[in-house]
Amino acid sequence: MAQTNYYLGKTTNNAGESEINLRLYVSRDIRLRIGSGIWLDRKRWGKKNDINIPIIQGEEREQLLEKRARLKALTDLLEQEINTSPDKSTITSDYLRKVVTKFHKPSKAKKEFEKSFFDVIDVYLSTHKLSEPRLKNFRVLVRCLHRFELFKRKDTGRGFTLTFANLSTEVLRQIEDFLSDEQHVFRKYPEIYEQFPYSVKIAAKTPARKRPPILDTEGNKVPKGMPKPRGQNSVADLLTRFRAFTLWAIDNGYTTNSPFKHFAIGEIVYGTPIYISNDERNKLLETDLSDDKEVEIQRDIFVFQCLVGCRVSDLYKMTHRSIINGAVEYIARKTKEDRPITVRVPLNDTALKLIAKYQDYSRDSLFPFNTEQDYNRKIKVAFLRAGLDRVVTVLDQQTRQEVQRPLYEVASSHMARRTFIGNIYKKVKDPNLVGALSGHKEGSKAFARYRDIDEEMKKELISFLD
Repeated sequence: MAQTNYYLGKTTNNAGESEINLRLYVSRDIRLRIGSGIWLDRKRWGKKNDINIPIIQGEEREQLLEKRARLKALTDLLEQEINTSPDKSTITSDYLRKVVTKFHKPSKAKKEFEKSFFDVIDVYLSTHKLSEPRLKNFRVLVRCLHRFELFKRKDTGRGFTLTFANLSTEVLRQIEDFLSDEQHVFRKYPEIYEQFPYSVKIAAKTPARKRPPILDTEGNKVPKGMPKPRGQNSVADLLTRFRAFTLWAIDNGYTTNSPFKHFAIGEIVYGTPIYISNDERNKLLETDLSDDKEVEIQRDIFVFQCLVGCRVSDLYKMTHRSIINGAVEYIARKTKEDRPITVRVPLNDTALKLIAKYQDYSRDSLFPFNTEQDYNRKIKVAFLRAGLDRVVTVLDQQTRQEVQRPLYEVASSHMARRTFIGNIYKKVKDPNLVGALSGHKEGSKAFARYRDIDEEMKKELISFLD
């Protein structure tokens, strides 16, 4: 296997820089020295024969990071040439110098067909098998990377293009910081979000209505299009998707740079699953909301979701044709690419009554759905109106600290799925049986997030000691 060491040449160019030279060990008998074509200020050459990167942010730091990335890419290319050569005697200094020249000055044809960073992402999305929800989530990442690129240009006042060559550990840290606090970027450069908006949700067309302004915790009006704060789980999830793409790019020959090799992605942490009891669900359903029809509709949809346990994306796809012989049938969108199993959930009397209440065969959907964002907002209002305000302990994803909040503040569409799973699990205590109704595969690790060993189950276990 080839091995490379670096040293700085003694001569300098007009800019006072010295060339980084490479000492290549081809075999036991062949050792070659060549110039890299990469020049450096001597004061930035470290004692360990590497480029010394300053801590202070600035143009010099970015240039040095770029040089380090190019040096690594060149080294990988040279070592690949050596390792794949069947006859090591053909590896000479002249041969390797030609490789270096081609690296710095690729042919015109190669430049013409060379794909940009985002072009490669398009290839990845068109050829890589991703389910519809995962494809949607990955496009969120792509918009984030576009915005990061524009942010860097504006913040540094010079040209910046995201490439595989400059995708270093330091750039990944900058991307992580960017993802964690896009609200700050939005306030400073709102024009970025006009070109690549935070959200591109397509809402159903409804009559124009004058909505009250959205206020923050201090009572200030939130500008339209303002990004929401991301929790550490969301940032880690986006970076995990990004890492999967870069590994694919390496495997498919688009780059040899592996920036995630020395970059640790934060762990995804989940708190105790919060769900409502059957009594609380019935209290919610029985609350008179006739004075606010929109809240009543979204409340009824939420209760129905509590009775079938599907994800909200599957709920929105259901039609009257999904009801077959007293049960709802669907193929979970999240897993249908890998495991297209039909989930069948029998409907109880309450679920059938809710379907009948909104029965309209001329409508494409099973219920008169609104946007998912509005659905979540109306659920919170319904919980508050029903007096579901018991205090629960949840994990703040921004700080990773436990906080206490009233139930109506943490209510969301996914709570309906947890309610379905949690209440059934308390009765049967068999994850595989519950998984058959929820769409989780047998032995699923994700299933554990949707149920908890609650106080009643603990008391039942302790009773075995009597």
